[in-house]
Amino acid sequence: MSAKMRYLSASLCTLVLHILCANALYEGYRLVRILPRGKNETKAIQVLEHLESPHYDIWSIDRRMERPVCMMVSPEGWNNLSRILDRFNMTFEVLIENLKAEIDRQAREKNRQLRLQMFRTKIKSEHDTYRTVEEIEAAVDRYARKHPFVQIEVLGYTAENRPVRALKISKDVSKPIIWIDAGIHAREWIAPAATLYFVDRLLTRGGQAFLKDFQFFIVPLVNPDGYHYTHQADRLWRKNRSPTAGEHCVGVDLNRNFPLKWGFGDGTSPRACDDIYRGDGPASELESQALINKLTELKDQIVLYLNLHSFGQFILTPYGFARYRYPGNYNNMINLGELVQKEIQKRYNYVYRVGSASDLLYEASGGAEDFVAGVLNVPYAYTIELCDEGRYGFLLPPTYIRTVGRQLWTAVKVFAYNM
Repeated sequence: MSAKMRYLSASLCTLVLHILCANALYEGYRLVRILPRGKNETKAIQVLEHLESPHYDIWSIDRRMERPVCMMVSPEGWNNLSRILDRFNMTFEVLIENLKAEIDRQAREKNRQLRLQMFRTKIKSEHDTYRTVEEIEAAVDRYARKHPFVQIEVLGYTAENRPVRALKISKDVSKPIIWIDAGIHAREWIAPAATLYFVDRLLTRGGQAFLKDFQFFIVPLVNPDGYHYTHQADRLWRKNRSPTAGEHCVGVDLNRNFPLKWGFGDGTSPRACDDIYRGDGPASELESQALINKLTELKDQIVLYLNLHSFGQFILTPYGFARYRYPGNYNNMINLGELVQKEIQKRYNYVYRVGSASDLLYEASGGAEDFVAGVLNVPYAYTIELCDEGRYGFLLPPTYIRTVGRQLWTAVKVFAYNM
């Protein structure tokens, strides 16, 4: 058996095991889209925000109530949610009736593609499926082997001893740096996938002009432990996998762990079992430390920082820790973000919204974007919430990878040449 066949066979066995082990997770859970309307809509949103986990998980919420609320609800929580919806006369739509069935369907499709690859001499494009940690690492290795101007830098290691790896793509070390990172939240699979699509384009067609003017530091997967866990056990896991002191729960929300206004306000949690657990101190996590150290080293050369997430279709500026708090370059950031928004809408007919994270969504302190803007003083720092607006949420099918990758390519071009 060839090395490729052995690898694909092992991957196939791993995927089958994942389907069996995760069989009970999210059985009967619904994804619901809620449309608050009328004079009590603000109160309705507040009630939804304070529903207790584990029966409710708000996937997206719009502070201005211009877009629906997307929420996952357990079978046990459904009756209570129905009463709340009736009480406030809120219109709703069940987008996915059984989340487990959708998760299993996507896993079976990945299984089918692996089976096909075992008997192909030419592998179908890797942008047709969501890759595992091992497949992402293999792609990063190939980029470095194939292109002499691509180097791999290991920024640090995780609690499970996986490397946090960056691609340094540079033909001239004197050029300004564009930094892109993705996958800080484990379940947001489209972010690493779109990032790898961007790297492919940068290294093939259309990338040469970019590389005459800029260097790129790209971290395709900030949170490999959490991402691996989403493939093996819990598709909707958000945090990393570090142990927590004195708690039976695992993991820290890495995007609440950066050292600017850490622990400030309501957008983080001191409880280790919560999805937005901030850790036991600023920069307590190995992944956060890895990014902070490299970003600090390069801060004088970085002109653009992009932190990729999903979902919702937002181009978000600092600051996230409080409303009406903005960096000095805020107006320029907004103007540039609006240029990106217009170009994406013109080319692809997808509508992104532009504004500060706290004004459009919610307060959340300890974010990477806030640290880069507020501590390192990088002139342009954004969080981009990629597709979609909520039809699939975190379960966006892999058929969208190319579309979202093209949007990212367009966004970076507009950012880069209009700063």
